[in-house]
This record gives sequence, C-alpha cells and structure tokens, in this order.
Amino acid sequence: MPVGTVAAADDSLLTRAAEAYRSETLFYQPQNRDASLSGQQWQTLWRRTRENGVDTLIVQWTQYGEETFGGADGWLSSALVDAERQGLELIIGLYQDPEYYETLPDNARFRHYWYQQLAKAHARQQQIQRQWPLTPVGWYLPEELDDWLFREPGVRQELTRQLASASQQLTGPLHLSMFSGGFVTPGVYAAWAEDITESGWQVWWQDDEGARNLDPPMRQGYRDALSCRIGVVREAFARTSATESDFQAMPARPRQRGSDCHPDAVFSLRYMPWAEALRQGPPGALAQ
Repeated sequence: MPVGTVAAADDSLLTRAAEAYRSETLFYQPQNRDASLSGQQWQTLWRRTRENGVDTLIVQWTQYGEETFGGADGWLSSALVDAERQGLELIIGLYQDPEYYETLPDNARFRHYWYQQLAKAHARQQQIQRQWPLTPVGWYLPEELDDWLFREPGVRQELTRQLASASQQLTGPLHLSMFSGGFVTPGVYAAWAEDITESGWQVWWQDDEGARNLDPPMRQGYRDALSCRIGVVREAFARTSATESDFQAMPARPRQRGSDCHPDAVFSLRYMPWAEALRQGPPGALAQ
C-alpha cells in the first residue's frame, strides 16, 4: 500500500478520534492532587481546552465535605480565574456531601436531608458570589440523581417539589445531572427528568457508556425516551473497578456525538487527551 494512502487513513482515524471528544461543554471534577499544577500548567491546560472547541466548563463541586480546595484565595479559585481569562465560561458546582450515597435511600430522613443539602448549596453559592473572583454563567448541584435512590414515586415527587422551591432561592441558571440504573421504566424516568426541568433546572443525563450499569439496548432505550431539553453527558472513561468497589476508571473515547437534538457535554476534563497533567502522580483524595 502506498505510504501516502496509509498516512491519509491514519489522519482520518485521528480526526475521527478528536471529533469524538469535541463538545462545547466539558465537566471538570476537582481533586486534591490538582493543587500540584503550576500556574503555567493551568494556563496551558485551559488554552488547549479552548483550542479543542470547549466554551463552557462545568466544575462539579467547590466544596466536598469540609474540603474547600483552598477557598477564595486557594489553588482552585486561582485555576478557575485563569480559565475565565482563557475565554471559558464557568458553571460552578456547589456543596457535595461525601455521605450522600450512605445517607440515602433512608426515606424516613429524606425530606429533611435534602432540605439540608439545598440549604448548604444556597450558602455555598452566596459565599462564592461574595468572596470568589469569578463571574459564573450558571450553577451546578453536585448531588447526582438516579432511579435507585429515587425509585419510589413519593420520594421523586418530594424531590421535585424541593428542587422547584430551591430554584426560587438560588441564582440561576441551575444545572444538575442524573443517571439510570434500570429501576424504573424509560418512560417513567423521562417524565421525571421532564418534571425537574419544569421546576427550573437544566437536567444532564449521563449516557452510561463508561460506567456500564446497563446493557446497550436498555441504555439506548433510556436515551431515546428523553426529550430534547435534556442534555446528554458523554462519558469519556471506561470503568475498571467492580460495581461494589470504589470507583476507578481509565480514559476512553466517548461515544460519537449524535445528530440528535440534545444539548451535549463530555465527562470529564481529566480524561481528555490534552489533560495529561491532571493524570500525573498518585490519585490522592476525591479520585474518580
């Protein structure tokens, strides 16, 4: 085979691979080990992120339990200031309770627990607005929703009621994400996502291509049931840990972006080919 033909074929493969990662919206999950990056490394990372077509960065959280990543004058705040200087718009994540999945599904405590989490989200938003030198274009609630924790209709209804109330208290636009475990039908799941959207939130659905909780036909069934208003988060990782174990994953090419009507995002920056600096060194705390 002529050398030129081989090169052309390789270029085509590389182009298709690059296109799989391309999205206007990208998630970033802060981890403690990221504090080791220098200012120059952050600037390079954000520049390359912009060069790869990203306009908006969804920062998954700015507080994880007692961990605030240095606060208003810390490394995370400084890195996000650099991101804005490189032209990225920021959707800022709020407070994540490390005990979220251990506390739920305690339905007896659910109503009060969620009230507490939304109150902490409100307090965190006000703190960032007062103290952090950022100009966010939106806000993200880190607690992810799924159809196992919220499989009972009454619990889903109470959650939606509280989210609607919170949307009147929090400064918008507001975002949250969901994933599917196959515990309710696609139709019920899609209707739930639509109810949350109506309550004042942009809903993002995680496509399960990396987590692999569902088999492919079921995964596609949930995707097909969603309305056009629900965003799709394409997972750019492959899970390497067992379902019962602590989550571990490696970078993997996400599913090719579809030609459908859904808003598109990719999870996450750490798995991107140009983000090698975020994958160096030991995983440390908050590793996913």
